[in-house]
Amino acid sequence: MVRKKGLWLGLLLVLLVLGPGSSVLADGPRIEADGGRIFVNEDVTLQPGEVFEGDLGVFDGSLTIPADSVVRGDVFVASGDARIAGRIDGDLAVIAGKLVLEEGARVEGDVFATGGDADIAGRIGGDLASMFGGAGLGSTAVIEGDLMVLSGRLDREAGARILGEELPEVRLPDLPLLPDRPRGQDLPRVTPQVPSWPAFPRQPTLRQEVGDFVGRAFGAGLMSLLFIGLGLLVVLIWPRTTQRVAECVRLMPLQSFGLGLLTFFIAAGLEALAGVLMIVVIMVAAALISTVILIPVGLLLILLSVLLLLPVPVALAGAMVLGWVALAEVIGQRVTGLLRASNVKTLGNVLVGLIITVLVAALLWILKPICCGWPFVILLSSVGLGAVFHTRFGRQSCQAMGALPPEAMDEEVGRPDQPPPASP
Repeated sequence: MVRKKGLWLGLLLVLLVLGPGSSVLADGPRIEADGGRIFVNEDVTLQPGEVFEGDLGVFDGSLTIPADSVVRGDVFVASGDARIAGRIDGDLAVIAGKLVLEEGARVEGDVFATGGDADIAGRIGGDLASMFGGAGLGSTAVIEGDLMVLSGRLDREAGARILGEELPEVRLPDLPLLPDRPRGQDLPRVTPQVPSWPAFPRQPTLRQEVGDFVGRAFGAGLMSLLFIGLGLLVVLIWPRTTQRVAECVRLMPLQSFGLGLLTFFIAAGLEALAGVLMIVVIMVAAALISTVILIPVGLLLILLSVLLLLPVPVALAGAMVLGWVALAEVIGQRVTGLLRASNVKTLGNVLVGLIITVLVAALLWILKPICCGWPFVILLSSVGLGAVFHTRFGRQSCQAMGALPPEAMDEEVGRPDQPPPASP
């Protein structure tokens, strides 16, 4: 049963990725899968009294099961209508199509319909879930399980019976999982309209330009104060860590800059990959949430997809802040040295360096945020970011990484490698 559920979920994911406006496969193929059969781009009608063994799937086509016909498996219809007058011994799902369960028909499992109306006059042995469409229960309808209607209407005639719990007419954002695909004969006729003159973007007025400038200045000033306060807090909490990173910036500025810039590119690639994986996981979770039983699993997948994006940006942001503070300490020491200021502590050097670097970044952001502000922030952050990764987030010094002091390197020049002395 789990294997069959995985098959249908995989097929639904393919349909979601390719979209309802394109055929999943070539016209009219028939695929044998897991003891069942899948029909694509064709209408399927069983013969009266026919017994279909296995699962039955129909993509981009309609399905008709007449009276006295039996399907011993699950039934899945996507981008097409389904008219059931016989019996289905498994679950039934109809995506982007109308479902009609006639009087005398029976579905032993659950029924799920989305993107279309569901007219129920027969008997359902499990739950009925309708999403983004109307659900009509006739007087002969019997639902032995639960009923749930999401973002749709419920029309119930007298005599319809629901033996389980009822959750009718729950409102959700009007975003159908699979929008209805119009048939060829239903396509609207569109008359192109050519404008009499080309449309050009309107130039912003002086008032708009002044408002944008004031807004950027206020935002830059507020963010500068917050960042300076955060930098001072980092020095107070992790003074030794900041000093190790600053020492690495002094010893290896070019290497740190190269490693930091490379880290930005790697982080951007990882974030793009995580975004693609998040979209796939959310699509699968949306299909799971569409069923009543698997709602907790779908919500858990959405939570995991969000957590998938958090590690890279959180680690990168923390390393950027620590690297910027360490670089500010180096700049502050240079400035206080030029001013011949003595007995300046680490906190004072960091404050001076933060004021200088943050002020320059804020001015560039106010003037040209895209072409000047962001490049300056990335290039300046790369120096400290590389030093952070050199020192393993300040847990070890540059000397512990194998770097020799200049005196030791001078002594090693010209000396050939000597084998170790033999033990007696």
